Amino acid sequence: MDSDDQAIRTTLFNYFEGVKAADRTRLESAFAVDAGHMKGYSRDKEGKLTLSVRPMSEVIDGWVRRAPAPEMQGEVLSLQIISPNSALASFDFNGVFIDTFQLARIDGQWKIVNKFYVDK
Repeated sequence: MDSDDQAIRTTLFNYFEGVKAADRTRLESAFAVDAGHMKGYSRDKEGKLTLSVRPMSEVIDGWVRRAPAPEMQGEVLSLQIISPNSALASFDFNGVFIDTFQLARIDGQWKIVNKFYVDK
């Protein structure tokens, strides 16, 4: 595994472990907080898919207010380095959501700039 591949996986697991532990430091190390957004489809009470778009700072605030959930499981499904400064990845989040990520190398560090999710 090359160093970019490992660095991207570290970023993805900082996100995942940050959500599990409600750890702001890990979450903020994974995301380009000021530039990032989370978009996704989830089902409303009637089962209809609804699109949500929120800035990462707001999303992270919500994640750190939750109780830690150490039982969660996560797995990188795919990872593709597009260029020296961009990558795409998909992630199975606890068997409930499939997350897809756009990552950028910012100041030498891989950061998630966009997260898109859909429930399975």
